[in-house]
Amino acid sequence: MQCRAHVAQLGRMYEKFREAGAEIIVILGDTMERARQYVKSVNAPFPILSDPEREVYRIYELEKYFLLVQRTASLVIDHDGIVRYLKRTTIPNVWLQESREIFGFIDSLNA
Repeated sequence: MQCRAHVAQLGRMYEKFREAGAEIIVILGDTMERARQYVKSVNAPFPILSDPEREVYRIYELEKYFLLVQRTASLVIDHDGIVRYLKRTTIPNVWLQESREIFGFIDSLNA
């Protein structure tokens, strides 16, 4: 449930991200129906997309570690489509700190 905690924290910080010129999008490697259920459960102010074929997960090397532990990542992609920040992990509890780190990175791009 650390993923939900991270999404909730991003939701609380959403206006700060918007003020910095950033948009948040969450991509779930699951069906549309499961994504809809997730959206209802977290009540996020930003889009949550479904990637049932897990194409985005493959592109960013987020396949399950030892077929058990899901890898997750935070990315910052600029307006030209260039990945400026990428942090992958299999340790979900780092995401609570991650939201502030991502915001700091975005804020530094604006400086």
